[in-house]
Amino acid sequence: MISGLKWYYKRLRTMNADELLFRAGQIQQRSLEKLFPQRPMYNFVAIKKLDLDFSFDENKLAKRFLVFGNSFTIDENIDFHKDFLSGKRFPLSFSKTIDIRSDRFGSAKVVWEINRLEFLLPLLIDYKTTKDRKKLDLFVSVMTAWARQNPYLKGINWYSNIEVNIRLINWYWCWILLENDEVWQSGKEYKRFRDAIWLPLIYTHCVYSSRNPSYHSSANNHLIAEYTGLFIASTLWKFDETPAWLNKSRKGLEKEIQKQHSENGVNKEEASGYIQFITDFFLLAYIAAEHSGIAFSARYTSTLKAICNYINNLLDMRGNHPKYGDEDDGRVILPDGNMATNNFFSILNTASVLFNKPEWKRCGSTWDLKSHLLTTRFNGKSVWQQFNYHKAPSRSAFYQKEGHFILRKQAGSDNEIYCHFDAAPLGYLSIAAHGHADALSVIMHIDGYPFLVDPGTYAYHTHSDWRKYFVSTLAHNTVTINNEDQARLSGPTLWLNHYNSSIFTAKTSDEGDMVSGTHNGYRKNNIGHTRTVEFNKEKDFFRITDQVQAGKAGYSVNIPFHLHPEVYVLKISGNTYILGRKETASTIELTFDENIHTQVIEALDDNKLGWYSASFMKKEKSTVIMGEHIAGNMSLTLITYIKIINRA
Repeated sequence: MISGLKWYYKRLRTMNADELLFRAGQIQQRSLEKLFPQRPMYNFVAIKKLDLDFSFDENKLAKRFLVFGNSFTIDENIDFHKDFLSGKRFPLSFSKTIDIRSDRFGSAKVVWEINRLEFLLPLLIDYKTTKDRKKLDLFVSVMTAWARQNPYLKGINWYSNIEVNIRLINWYWCWILLENDEVWQSGKEYKRFRDAIWLPLIYTHCVYSSRNPSYHSSANNHLIAEYTGLFIASTLWKFDETPAWLNKSRKGLEKEIQKQHSENGVNKEEASGYIQFITDFFLLAYIAAEHSGIAFSARYTSTLKAICNYINNLLDMRGNHPKYGDEDDGRVILPDGNMATNNFFSILNTASVLFNKPEWKRCGSTWDLKSHLLTTRFNGKSVWQQFNYHKAPSRSAFYQKEGHFILRKQAGSDNEIYCHFDAAPLGYLSIAAHGHADALSVIMHIDGYPFLVDPGTYAYHTHSDWRKYFVSTLAHNTVTINNEDQARLSGPTLWLNHYNSSIFTAKTSDEGDMVSGTHNGYRKNNIGHTRTVEFNKEKDFFRITDQVQAGKAGYSVNIPFHLHPEVYVLKISGNTYILGRKETASTIELTFDENIHTQVIEALDDNKLGWYSASFMKKEKSTVIMGEHIAGNMSLTLITYIKIINRA
């Protein structure tokens, strides 16, 4: 109770007067909904016929449906309120007062992941491919069970509006996939299902979406999802309220694509894993608009192109991205049922067809079911096959206003030096929900393989100690002062005391790059940190200079370098280490400043340092090379050298 009150107090500190009034209205609405629960009913519905011909040459579906890496069985007996990983179950009580901020009932994320119902689309694609009617009947059974187990505003699955809208988006694709199916259209039992169960569900989801927007400090990817779900639904299913919903959601998407991205297409949540998730919302809305003959503005389209261009620059030669900020494996639709596919590649392939950008067809990418579905109307696969494959961009990409710098060199077809330097803000809006305290951190990939990494995310609301570690400054390749974070974590997705970052110098050329930035995250201790990263492309050499200025001496400094689990470490002499991976002959020679004490720390069960989370709810042991120093002077300069040795 006390910890809950503390969280609410801290959360209130992030709100202005307008938001407090909005929240008061939400509380009043919630009280009325709890006292007078009533399922919305519609009087009229018309359905737009799209007449899209979806054909599938081969079955590329995943053999198993995985939830955070764990196999999940799809049948009519699914308990939609149960966290199948912990065995705990959320109560069938009024949705908006259920406790999701602890593990009392299990992980809401696990339950929600199943209740996005993303497995239904691959199930129907399997039906369309095999003509096995049992799969169609299973679809009906699962949907019927979901409707029965989830009465309006009862249970965890009516808690979060983003989940409501992801279901709407998936149902859109399920509906249009079955639109011209003879068995589906002729069967009386299927018509009864559509009229008595599916359409009422669609309507209640639209009503909920419209009534529960994520405004003010919560207006991040959640608001984008809400506008997208309502917009896509409104293009297909026409209820009495649809014109108002369509107008509201379309205007919202136009506004948010501009507001939540820079003019260069960089998303402001500062969470690279979320970029594919957020981009899909805008891309899917664009596709649905095309299906229905609705045109978004030129600014919407140009921003969407800029986002895709940033993705193209962000990916290394093998399609890996630097994992700054949160990542929770979120997908909007998953037509092939395979969470392991590279959705960044899929987005680039789709966009290359939509916007005639052959240069976005990247080496290593393949045409997947998602791109096939999204571009069916545009003869997408045939167009894409006419494009040549392209390597990753060979030049560095500097986004100075946004604070993201990609230092890059390519030599031949198999060699690439890739470094991401993060001098960006903590996150988006007053809570910066999905940012990490990672100012001035560096991530490095060699030949398309991660070497120096961000250790990941692992969890949100459960495993609070692990959450605190994975978002902490010490869990990133930057300088930590006095073992404190650069900002204050006051809840799983709530940051206070945000830092500001600024750039002094940013230069790029064929010969070399240099970026110098600073942040004020330690202002409360009267300490400043500036980092300069210099990349000599002729010698494949990095020089990282850290300057710390303090009001008094005696502060501690930590400079960690977190390694990917596949990286091995050899100590050469003194403060010099060789880092390598079996996948490439290239290695990194890492040399710390002579004034630094260093040690190789391998992850242990009772110590969080050195752990790595490749995906949500998964973690594994890895290694961190830690530099430590106690400053005897107010001013301190430490230099780290990184030499890439190409032995190919």
